[in-house]
Order: sequence, then structure tokens, then C-alpha cells
Amino acid sequence: MKESAISREIQDFLKMVGFAVYSCEQGYRKERGGTRQTPGIPDLYIMGHGRSLWIEVKTPKGKMRDSQVAFAHQALLNDVPCVMWRDVREAFDWCVSIGIVEEGA
Repeated sequence: MKESAISREIQDFLKMVGFAVYSCEQGYRKERGGTRQTPGIPDLYIMGHGRSLWIEVKTPKGKMRDSQVAFAHQALLNDVPCVMWRDVREAFDWCVSIGIVEEGA
């Protein structure tokens, strides 16, 4: 499954359980040498249920670029929640762990 499809599943699920989801994803633009986005910014930012979270979406074999690792490290140093998810099940499991949904749901 492509990263974009995984991201869409995660976004749809998180919206369904009451999170506001903001996509920071931008494809590479050949003209002007790429995107205008700061390198390393995760794909998604969510808010809701008294929480916020940065989410980097990767395929099962995908690897984070150096700029993404650096962002995650800075987030950790500053107590800013930042995760990498490879499928919607990880979103579900996180929601279970914080009490938003029940395991059997």
C-alpha cells in the first residue's frame, strides 16, 4: 500500500473518533526545486480530546529521512508528542491507550 493510502486511512479514522486532522503532506514539486515546507515536518498534525500529536506516516519498509529524525528528536527534547505510524492499526492502538476507543470497538 502506498504512503498516501495509509495516510488517508489514518486521517479518516482519526476524524471519525473526533480529532481535527491537518495534513502537512506535500509532494515533491519539480519546478522551483521542491516544496516550500520546512524539511522534516511530519505528515499530519492532530488535535482533540485534550491532546495534540505530530504523525509521520511511512510504509512498512519506509525509512525516515535525516530531517525527519531531527524533527522527532527536537520534539522529544521539548516534550512535543511525535510518532511514526505505518498503518491505521497503530492509530487505533494509540486511541485505545489513551481511552478514546475500546479494544473491541
